[in-house]
Amino acid sequence: VDGLLHLDVMQKGKTFKLIYNITGFITLREYLATPLNKERFAKILQHILMNLKSMDQAYFNQQYLLMDFDKVMVNPATQKIYFIYVPIQFFESRNNLREFLLEIIQFASFLPGERTEYIKEYITILNNGVNFSVFDLEQYIHHLLGEELNSSEYKECPQCHAKIRIESSYCDQCGAKLSGMTGTEPKNVYDPFEHVSEKSMPYEVNRHQEISKKSNTQGLSDGTTVLGAELGGTTVLGSEELDIPQFAYLIRVKSGEKIAVDKNCFRIGKDGRYCDYAVSDNNAVSRQHADIVTKSHRYFLIDLNSTNKTYVDGRVIPSEKEIEIFADADIRLANEDFKFIVE
Repeated sequence: VDGLLHLDVMQKGKTFKLIYNITGFITLREYLATPLNKERFAKILQHILMNLKSMDQAYFNQQYLLMDFDKVMVNPATQKIYFIYVPIQFFESRNNLREFLLEIIQFASFLPGERTEYIKEYITILNNGVNFSVFDLEQYIHHLLGEELNSSEYKECPQCHAKIRIESSYCDQCGAKLSGMTGTEPKNVYDPFEHVSEKSMPYEVNRHQEISKKSNTQGLSDGTTVLGAELGGTTVLGSEELDIPQFAYLIRVKSGEKIAVDKNCFRIGKDGRYCDYAVSDNNAVSRQHADIVTKSHRYFLIDLNSTNKTYVDGRVIPSEKEIEIFADADIRLANEDFKFIVE
């Protein structure tokens, strides 16, 4: 992922070290100590947002970033910013993007005599609402650089009318779910968040309850309700040996049912004859919709060319490609919600 520092892993027995190459780099704290003008300040913000966008497109979790001004690095030759990413499951850096962006002002020094009204505008944008508008921030950056913002990269939230990136599944202002929208006008595509009853909304999970697995095969429909263009067939997975998962399970949000993920390749779909768990009462789910694959205690989700797509944390995943999932991930098969739990 562009904008992340390269790392090597040194392992000895049961211990390991993550080694990041920072040769030729300086810390962001050091870089901000040199007097900034308006353009350099805007470039810093632009590089940060570009890095976060690259991560988001590659399904990298932002909580694994070290947003520490002594650990965010800058290449002084190119003035490009690089983050350290810690690829360890359950690692939480407790980062807050808004606080990080606000702290830039505290560490930065600006050219003496330069008008700094743009700094007040920057602070106002970050403090606007519960979550600041990325669109407003990017518009602000382009204004500082004298560039035009490409409005075709954004769409409008139908609930609060805020501008958000076209690939976003959630509004960063009001939290509305937006999957299926590709612009300000709805297109003829399937919206997985449509017709969701209140009973299917997320709820707090009691992890100490007994885990049970049920395979519902009664009332099985012969066909899948087509809500979009019909796609291809089912991927046949290889016969590689996989580690047996431990303490991993799904919670079907609509019913609260707990489903043990107790096989190396755990298949979910509508057809109970070929799936380890059958969603027999939802025709939007394909006969063989998705697999959860376990490799060395890591978990991957594979969409099996399903008709109505598979989503992780509100984002559609590509078909026939392994996407790593982590504890507490929200998984959606068509319009059926699950919570993925690892203990």
